[in-house]
Amino acid sequence: MRTMTLHSKWRLPAIAAFAAMLVPVPALAHPHVFADARLEVETSADGRVSEFRNVWRFDEVFSSSIVLDFDEDSNMELDAGELSKISDLVTHSLAEFDYYTTVSIDGRDVEIALPERINVAFQDGQLLMFFAVVPKEELRLTGKIAIGVFDPTMYASLDFIHDEDMVITGESASRCARKVVRPDPDEVMAQNQEFLTEAFFETTTNNDFSKLFATRLELDCK
Repeated sequence: MRTMTLHSKWRLPAIAAFAAMLVPVPALAHPHVFADARLEVETSADGRVSEFRNVWRFDEVFSSSIVLDFDEDSNMELDAGELSKISDLVTHSLAEFDYYTTVSIDGRDVEIALPERINVAFQDGQLLMFFAVVPKEELRLTGKIAIGVFDPTMYASLDFIHDEDMVITGESASRCARKVVRPDPDEVMAQNQEFLTEAFFETTTNNDFSKLFATRLELDCK
């Protein structure tokens, strides 16, 4: 797990700074928070996507700052009540951005229903968040399905270190061929050079731009 240098905005309470990631920042900004991520696309026996399961394990420096800001009894641990306060804040803060989860089928965006709660734990010196989102409407395993999990502001880096960290699971998993796509930044810049103008940055959303660089899981389902 990598370390990071704290930005001045992180003098805010740490989890409030996590919420501050949702404020748009200039394109090409460097991430200040790092997390190892895992995505499981769970399927049902009748050939549907039942849920998208996410696990994020944050870097030690950010995790330590969380302890300092939420350890109300100063015992250098996070008890159930303290973890619950963290959960309440991030559940509310990330809702506007669909919990960093984007889904499309044959190029058409798919809306997702947000989880009731992001679960939070603290293990081996690192903050853990895990939750599931589900499609708002029935999502059959047909055509080409693409799933990305990324911060549209590019303030946080959610890294799928191994291809095995993005998988399809469940009773209908064999219906789909799986591929993890890791865009090369230099190729993305070269292929989109004519669009990366000042006018582009004034009119685009952070989500439009960061999506070009995000690792994604592509499923080709029959």
